[in-house]
Amino acid sequence: MIEPEPNVVAFKPRKPVAHHPRSLMERIYAAGSLSIRADDRSTKMAAVMLQVLGFLVIDEILADGTPRRLERGEARQAMDRPWRLSKPAFSGTIGVPDGGGAFPA
Repeated sequence: MIEPEPNVVAFKPRKPVAHHPRSLMERIYAAGSLSIRADDRSTKMAAVMLQVLGFLVIDEILADGTPRRLERGEARQAMDRPWRLSKPAFSGTIGVPDGGGAFPA
């Protein structure tokens, strides 16, 4: 029997990833910290992966503008707020850029 309508569903194409996790980490390490909008989910997912590996510190920006440090495992529940991604304190303080904001040659 011939069906009058096909049962094919058209899916929306995915948006390409705006930033590779490596370039994200390079930008954060050069600047010390980077602000991420609340709706930038692709960058946030890359940041969560880098946080698990210990390469980033994630702060959630609350409604009053104060930052709250997100521990590993908390970041996925805080996707609806803006974030600040910072360089971890390997030596010194959190968010201090490498080489004054420039990569060493």
